[in-house]
Amino acid sequence: MNTYLPAFAWQSRAVLGRHIRVHLRKWHTAMLPPVCEPLIMLLAFGVGLGRQMSDLSWNGHPVDYLTYLAPGILAYTAFMTAFFQSLFSAYVRMHYQKSWEGQLTTQVRLEHVVWGEALWAASLATFYAVMVCVVLLGFGMAGALHLHWLWLPVAIPLLFLAALAFSTIGLLFTATLPSMDHMGLPFFLVIMPMGFASSTYFPLPDVPLLLMAVQINPLNHLAEGMRLLLVAGTPSWHLVWAAGLCLLMLLILVPLDLRLLRKRVFGDR
Repeated sequence: MNTYLPAFAWQSRAVLGRHIRVHLRKWHTAMLPPVCEPLIMLLAFGVGLGRQMSDLSWNGHPVDYLTYLAPGILAYTAFMTAFFQSLFSAYVRMHYQKSWEGQLTTQVRLEHVVWGEALWAASLATFYAVMVCVVLLGFGMAGALHLHWLWLPVAIPLLFLAALAFSTIGLLFTATLPSMDHMGLPFFLVIMPMGFASSTYFPLPDVPLLLMAVQINPLNHLAEGMRLLLVAGTPSWHLVWAAGLCLLMLLILVPLDLRLLRKRVFGDR
């Protein structure tokens, strides 16, 4: 229990507040990625590629590719942003900027630093997801996208939970990678397999082995759950399964992250 109680401590909130203040200093440039990236993806793939995919079928019904893609981008934003922040940014703060060392000279303990990093990654990922929702609403106002917009507020808490769980994977690599030269490994070992072995960008082929493997992929359930919620207007077991897998990741990876990071930062055995 002591592993999870620090998430609610004032020290963890102080670390989170520090990251927010630093981020707000560059808000004018920080706003570009969450707006431009989904806009480019929706225009390039949803509109451009979608015109070549008139026979796309999902859940037994024909659907245009832009409508299919939009919820997938929402799920992928939470995944990618949380992973990137808890890997690259946390590693830089730990190893190069020495921010962790400065925080640990105060009343902040390592578990607070780690939870602060995870909460920051999840908060930023959720903010980016909200910005994606704004972009999607823009497409909806233009008449190019038709979703069940009233379900969007319901999706945000689940996206935060998923981002928090995904951040623990990034922190695991932060604790184990020997140098920045090895940062490409997580992309080949985690991001690409999880991204492509999911229904984020396209319906999965009917391959029994693949369909069995994606049952343990939280990104697949998150993307498909968001799609059923926003396109069909139906909450589904995918959302429950995604939440369950994310909670399981938190239960397993948070203690492991803390142990490995304690060993890396303090040299404990």
